[in-house]
Amino acid sequence: MSTQRILLFSYILLGWLVAVTLGNLLDSLFSGVNALGPLNHTVFGLAGVTYATVVGYAVALGLVIYSWKSPKVRQPATQVVEELSRVSWPTFAETRQATWAVIIATLICAVLLGLFDYGWGAVTQKLYNP
Repeated sequence: MSTQRILLFSYILLGWLVAVTLGNLLDSLFSGVNALGPLNHTVFGLAGVTYATVVGYAVALGLVIYSWKSPKVRQPATQVVEELSRVSWPTFAETRQATWAVIIATLICAVLLGLFDYGWGAVTQKLYNP
């Protein structure tokens, strides 16, 4: 997949996440303000779609278009995608082996901390309640 296609897909995905988040946030904020009550009316009778949601989606769309057109934003994003395409990613077997190493190390640390806690509790119990 080309760099531009990956970048476009990322922009669309992030734009959608911002749109949903901002739409819900504005909907929640405007629902408690009576002066802004008209922003909470449904659009064309669609259930769950209010003017506040549409405003949130429009702002997110504007941000995506601005980000795509702005070389100040697009150039670093393109460089990140190009750099990530040159990374040598681990194989599935290497990932599985590293995962097991982390799980075992975590269990060993948990047991050691549990033993230390038990021992320290016994020592303090003897000191405070002889």
